[in-house]
Amino acid sequence: MKFGVLAAAAMVSAVGSLASAQAVSFASSKAENYLQTGDGAVTPYNDWSCVLSIAGDTFDAFSDCSISYAGPLSPITMGIVGNDAMFGQQWYGYSSLNPDLASLDAEIPPGDYTFDFTGNALPGGSHVFTLLPSAFCVETPELLSDTYSRLQSYKDDMSLDFIGQMSGFADQPGANSSSISFIVYDTQGRVFWSTNLPPTAISFTIPTGSIEPGRAYFGVMFYTVSFFDAGAGINGGNHTNSFSRNVFFYFNTRGPCPADINEDTLVDDEDFVLFAQAYNILLCGDVAMPDRCPADLTNEGVVDDTDFVQFAQAYDQLLCNPE
Repeated sequence: MKFGVLAAAAMVSAVGSLASAQAVSFASSKAENYLQTGDGAVTPYNDWSCVLSIAGDTFDAFSDCSISYAGPLSPITMGIVGNDAMFGQQWYGYSSLNPDLASLDAEIPPGDYTFDFTGNALPGGSHVFTLLPSAFCVETPELLSDTYSRLQSYKDDMSLDFIGQMSGFADQPGANSSSISFIVYDTQGRVFWSTNLPPTAISFTIPTGSIEPGRAYFGVMFYTVSFFDAGAGINGGNHTNSFSRNVFFYFNTRGPCPADINEDTLVDDEDFVLFAQAYNILLCGDVAMPDRCPADLTNEGVVDDTDFVQFAQAYDQLLCNPE
């Protein structure tokens, strides 16, 4: 789940269309990911990745059109990630996961990428999109002070706004649309809360009512340095280069006994049947998975062996709150 969510959220792509007098926009997003597991406990995933996109603002914007270029992520192999009347059609191309920035820059180097169009997009024309040299902020994204631990216990009093702290970051020279962004999803991929803040922000507020009881969540905080060039695309489309350091964190609002799947104060055979059914489905995002994915005890978007270990421990105790 991590990388699909990251690509959708971190990619800053303006939207355009390939019809005459309408716009085509281009974007790139390079990213590094971290995991926070406690107050002051942030570790890198040791993966660096890049997403390239081309966007059009009408439904079927790329129909009857061929696009090619000599580059590492050919649009011929890009996947269509969206196509509707509101947002148009977008193509994304994904890099490999690389162990460091040097490897990523070797796979997706900075420089000019020339796109050639035939069909209904500027017949016989071409366009150059410049991928800028990598310009990440130096700061590591992190929930500061006791923000992480307080988030774990937020379920105890959700009648209040949740106010957290982070460090902010220093923007890079020439960047013009950088930000700190938060998105909180449940483990089935639905967005429950999001916000954008300036790079210098050092606190955030999740308003009361944004988070529901009885769910597992994962949040992502993006420190994104972004270079936005309005009108640099085709027919008024845009160019965007973004470089993002992102930290993932997990929490839930399920109460003190999450292994009690049917909520009868016992962890017994009835819960085991429900757990086994979810274990066979595996993915919280699967349409067959029950709402809220209650068997995902580790809050990671899947029901697997790590969840079974936690379930088995609770099953052996039987009572949710043994004396």
